[in-house]
Amino acid sequence: MKHSKTNITIRHYKYYLLFMLIACGGAFIWQFFFPVLGSQHSSWAISIGWQREISLWNIGIIGAIIAAFIKENIEYMKILTLQSTILCLLLGINHLISFLNNRSLTYTIHIMGIVEVLLLGGLWGLILLYKSQKGAD
Repeated sequence: MKHSKTNITIRHYKYYLLFMLIACGGAFIWQFFFPVLGSQHSSWAISIGWQREISLWNIGIIGAIIAAFIKENIEYMKILTLQSTILCLLLGINHLISFLNNRSLTYTIHIMGIVEVLLLGGLWGLILLYKSQKGAD
């Protein structure tokens, strides 16, 4: 049986990575199958090739998260949380910059990117990493 403190940490990583799994799955669907829809609600021009290529990166992240869940390996989960947090912060900042440059509420992709990616994914990941590091001391 696993130590209870380890189970709490694993559970927190699992919740975060489940969020990332859902977010990456949703992003894959709209970027791969509906790339024009995304461009209509952002300040970025349509680029079907780039959107599909980015959606394939999401499949890579999804596969890694599923592997970590199957293995129930906390080290995989820590690495994926770090990777996801960095990506969320950078992608979310990119959405924030685009929104601030254009300041239009019609660009809902940027608003969602700020809320879902930067604030939820980025900050949640930072807090989880900070708390797990603090608990390791």
